[in-house]
Amino acid sequence: MTLPKLTGGGYEILAVGAKKIGMSTVTQNARRLNLPEEKLLGDWIVTIPGFTLEKYRKLQRSRLSIFAINCFGGMLSNTLGLPFRSPFINLWLDALEYIRFLSTPHIYMEKQFLLKKTVWSDILKINYPIVALGDITIYMNHYPSFDEGVTKWNERKQKINWYNIFVMAYTTDEKILEKFDELPHAKKVCFFPFKSDLDSAWYINPEIDKRTPKNFTPKNFGEAILRFAAGTLFYYDVFDMLLYGKKTPLIEM
Repeated sequence: MTLPKLTGGGYEILAVGAKKIGMSTVTQNARRLNLPEEKLLGDWIVTIPGFTLEKYRKLQRSRLSIFAINCFGGMLSNTLGLPFRSPFINLWLDALEYIRFLSTPHIYMEKQFLLKKTVWSDILKINYPIVALGDITIYMNHYPSFDEGVTKWNERKQKINWYNIFVMAYTTDEKILEKFDELPHAKKVCFFPFKSDLDSAWYINPEIDKRTPKNFTPKNFGEAILRFAAGTLFYYDVFDMLLYGKKTPLIEM
């Protein structure tokens, strides 16, 4: 990919059509051409409900780290053209163990991984590693080897912005929701298929997404949440969510 040879002062915004290749490739090229990253904008991002240039620039400058129970953080970062500032990419955890991690994340980040076993994925056609990090298990289901999964984790944990963390989970179990709500994190969201008065509970009606079976399971609900991250169906304003932890519904549920 090539970018035009422009200087930083000659334009306000450089819109790029790079959704297929990803903004990370664009920004790498931009650095070589001395183009300010903050002036780059993926052309698809302006179509996201709730977008304003002011909010988007604020989100970029905030250097947000997303901790997520599954692939939500990585998918949403791609949708918004944001870099990964968290090791929670291409993996998932059990809900209770994830909550245990979030209770003392600094301690867990200092622990070393141990390989428990590898499991074949019919979908991805790889043997992916299941690893232990202290007393929690992490399923690195998008990594073809233990070494690659651990290397990526260690690289990305160095980029965590501990001063600005957004914590995401989902569950269909009210007891898990209650435990998640007790966590000390300022910006925390748990998507939940039933209405709740808890601050961290973000209601999503599973019937809104026609691809979710009426007799939905936790797995089906999780897939619906990933479609939100991928930009298929926006339930809430993602900019308000990530910047302020603010619920701004975009559709009637």
